[in-house]
Amino acid sequence: MLTFNQVDKYAKHHHILKGISLEIASGEAIGIVGPNGAGKSTFLKLAASVLFPDHGQIHFQGEPYIKSLKTLRQHIGYIPQNIALFEELSVKDQLTFWKKAAKKKGSRVFIDEMIHVLGLDQVMSKKVRELSGGWKRKVNVATGLLHDPDIILLDEPTAGMDLAAKHDLLKWLNQLHQHGKTILIISHDWNVINRLCNRILIFQDGQLRFDGRTEDVQAFNSTLREETDQELKKILAEQNL
Repeated sequence: MLTFNQVDKYAKHHHILKGISLEIASGEAIGIVGPNGAGKSTFLKLAASVLFPDHGQIHFQGEPYIKSLKTLRQHIGYIPQNIALFEELSVKDQLTFWKKAAKKKGSRVFIDEMIHVLGLDQVMSKKVRELSGGWKRKVNVATGLLHDPDIILLDEPTAGMDLAAKHDLLKWLNQLHQHGKTILIISHDWNVINRLCNRILIFQDGQLRFDGRTEDVQAFNSTLREETDQELKKILAEQNL
């Protein structure tokens, strides 16, 4: 579905991503982890066609991104780390606004199910500014998925969520995965990764250091060197890996 071929990305003179090559098949659930500044969010923005490579190519269903942008963006739901909501609108009006703005429309059944599973029916009449950070996160996710996309890209969607909110979100994401959706999620919470994902990408200093099954991460950790991979070893140690 998505193919990265020797992709590089720069910001001014900083080499953010270095020679990234991988294939993402339809229906995969992929967790993306690594230290801050490793290139994770930039990778997700490239997958979402928010950014474009400086070198290398990205293909969607065999076609270069630049030739399939209109089709691609109808298939992708990208939820960035920053919450992008209108504070003075109610949750109901928020969802109505973004649904009308979307070129591709999700079915009424899909949207009603999402609202129910995420628990948003409890807060539909409230203004966004009245909500806690965790509720805002759930509304933010919902607005990004109103068009029922096939590829779901999430950057730290559970940040600031309590356990109940995480449960609701993971329940919905697991349902979507079971229905064949492709999911890529950045998270520092290994419980989130472990409950949803069957493949892990580990980034460090702009490089893809690991690409494999969740059960193989411990073996990868044992190959890391204390003098050069201290930060990455610390992250994995915090997750008992």
